[in-house]
Amino acid sequence: MENGRISVVLPVYGVEKYLDRCVTSIVNQTYRNLEIILVDDGSKDNCPAICDAWAERDARIKVVHKANAGLGMARNTGIEHATGEYICFFDSDDYVALDTIEKAYRLAESEQSEIVLFGMSNVDRHGNRIRSIVPQTDKTTYTGLEIQRDFLPDLIAGKKNSPRNNLYMSAWVCLYSMNLIHKHGWRFVSERDIISEDVYSLLCLYRHVERVSVLPEALYFYCENETSLTHTYRKDRFERICHFHKTVTDKAKELQYGSVVADRLQEPFLSDLIAAMKMVVGADIPETEKRKTIHDMVNSDYMKQFEWSKERHDSSLKRALFCFLIKKRCALLCYLILKL
Repeated sequence: MENGRISVVLPVYGVEKYLDRCVTSIVNQTYRNLEIILVDDGSKDNCPAICDAWAERDARIKVVHKANAGLGMARNTGIEHATGEYICFFDSDDYVALDTIEKAYRLAESEQSEIVLFGMSNVDRHGNRIRSIVPQTDKTTYTGLEIQRDFLPDLIAGKKNSPRNNLYMSAWVCLYSMNLIHKHGWRFVSERDIISEDVYSLLCLYRHVERVSVLPEALYFYCENETSLTHTYRKDRFERICHFHKTVTDKAKELQYGSVVADRLQEPFLSDLIAAMKMVVGADIPETEKRKTIHDMVNSDYMKQFEWSKERHDSSLKRALFCFLIKKRCALLCYLILKL
């Protein structure tokens, strides 16, 4: 492991339209001591050749070609090949500001932090920035019990009137200490096993974090991509969402996080549930099947047994209304609202 070196891991699969944009934003970083690991996850398009071409142009780039195993496993391959003091995981159909790594590294060094978290902007299909999520906190660095008690719950789901807002629980808005990762043998789970694998994986990691710092800037650019997993309709998505919630809640109990964290974990589950309903309504299937699918979701045994939190989170009135309709099992109204 080399002090001052930052490893940047880019899982690559089916992104030939976007890969050059992402890699360009990495190789042109103002911080130059980089190790850029392109993990070709068995991509069937022109990505393997693009990766190899970049490696020929920049000596800091190494390419790993491997059989397809999914995003989480590709990130783990990156960890296994990384030699840096810190590591970042960026998605190869997105891009980052040119000073992202410099700013994150300088903060990590000055605060001696194991994780530095920064913000993001959403970019539409035409390249327009449509929304920025800039972290807002009452202090730069959280330590020890503050992380478990205050920071992590608000990272999972913000609460109204909290001094910590706009935190985003995703692998790609952070710089991580490799010492932290090696010490605890941490790895990502596969999104094929657990949907929202970032939330589950980071929940496991944060049990060991002693210092985390927040950089209040939107440095990551998340780009809309209709072919991504989060935009693809799958008939088994609801079952996978329920499996995620049960698994992540059980893990929180195992890690002895307490009731606050378990309560906040409802929010990513509900976000995934609403997103899944939207996909059903937008899918190319008969209307009768759409209505039945929404009905089956809302009236499933899992939702009937769901213990709704009494705590108010930082959600819009529209989201609160929609969750109320789900709670009251008003499937037809849910369908009509989504349809409109």
